[in-house]
Amino acid sequence: MLSFEQVSHHFGARTLFGNLTLSLPEPRVVLTGANGSGKTTLLLIAAGILIPSLGAVRFNQQNVAETAMRRTIGISASKVNLPGFFKVTEMLAFHARQFHCVPDCHWADYPWVTAFGLTPFINTRVQDLSLGNYKKLSLILALMHEPELLLLDEPTNGLDDKTRDALQGCFAAYKGQLVIASHEPQVFSSANDVRHLHLDASGVHDK
Repeated sequence: MLSFEQVSHHFGARTLFGNLTLSLPEPRVVLTGANGSGKTTLLLIAAGILIPSLGAVRFNQQNVAETAMRRTIGISASKVNLPGFFKVTEMLAFHARQFHCVPDCHWADYPWVTAFGLTPFINTRVQDLSLGNYKKLSLILALMHEPELLLLDEPTNGLDDKTRDALQGCFAAYKGQLVIASHEPQVFSSANDVRHLHLDASGVHDK
């Protein structure tokens, strides 16, 4: 379960969140809000990448900022930049080594690579990928170490219909907790227990 404990975060004089206390026991959570409202920042804090000004975030009672939690969490977000000089295969291999999840197949045959249609681009440098293919790679990196908590920022942006269908299959099969920031509140096509939250200047509210 993901929980925020009196979390506040400031950018200069601007307060994005003030004393946010929130428990999320639901397996599927959708967070909506206007551009600039802080959705991506909230995901980065939930991933332990960004430390809040005050308070703490925990997943299954463990502080997400602890190094030991890195393998437990996967994130795909626009503000998590991938090294442009790597080829796709090099980026996948680097991530696999870091998270001890090297597959027993060639990257061209890796299930998520084929499902997302990234096989023709595995020797392309990350900086030369289209927006859609960059998003595919980011999603694969978030998924491949099989995290217990998956945080996705606008996961369908730039994706073709085939990849969107593959992603819906991923959502349906995923056994952990999945939190998505999206402009599409119906991003889960076939999930029953979904909590809908909205972020605005006054905080996070149930919809």
